[in-house]
Amino acid sequence: MLTLLAERVSRHLERSPKSPKYLCMRDALIELIVEGQLREGTRLPTEQALAEALPLSLGTVQKALRDLVESGELYRRRRLGTFVAAGDHRREINTPAFRFLRPDGSRVRMVFIRLMKRERVGAERPGGWSEALGHCEAGYVRLVRQDRIDGAFDCHTEIYLRADQAEALLEAPVEAFEHESVLPLLQARTRMVVDHADNRVRMVRLPRTVAIAPDAEQPASGLRLETFYRHQDGTVVAWQVMHIPANDYSLSLHTELR
Repeated sequence: MLTLLAERVSRHLERSPKSPKYLCMRDALIELIVEGQLREGTRLPTEQALAEALPLSLGTVQKALRDLVESGELYRRRRLGTFVAAGDHRREINTPAFRFLRPDGSRVRMVFIRLMKRERVGAERPGGWSEALGHCEAGYVRLVRQDRIDGAFDCHTEIYLRADQAEALLEAPVEAFEHESVLPLLQARTRMVVDHADNRVRMVRLPRTVAIAPDAEQPASGLRLETFYRHQDGTVVAWQVMHIPANDYSLSLHTELR
């Protein structure tokens, strides 16, 4: 196990030299779990053994394991160790309007979503969401996510929906957002039919909260991908804004969703 994990961690570190090292270890472990290399109930080596076998510090190993325990991929038993949890650990997220492709053209199948914020925005508060979705007396639902693509880079995503259509999402469990994109969740809870999407892409200076090096003197450049999910009658059901840092992956965009 240690040899295989060391090889996988080294691959992530080489592919993503600017990414935090604990995320590289986390992603490598999840890949091995999804592939069946680490099966349910498998006991992991101790933190000290992992730190000695991997090109990582003990603190980095501890942070990666803690993150996986919090997300439910692993669990701990007092005085016995850390084990692989039961459940579906796949991270292939259904994004019907677009998908990322690796440099070799293959489809990305490892997407890690973390819900950072969920809130209701009042109708009295102006913003691009009201222009995109139209006026809504009930206000709007705002979701803020961090989307880690293939262990290679992080995207900052904001999604806005009308509260009169998506209020149920304010009460949905956080885990649901981290295993599925918003559109299937919305359709499952409201039976709303989303027919097609408009994608708009342009080069921008990334906000400092999004850039890989937020302390840099100049903000990094990247893509701003806006997706307008539309109902059969043409009205916009959801407005999504994704900031994507520079990378060597490709975007495949789709219009018809059915």
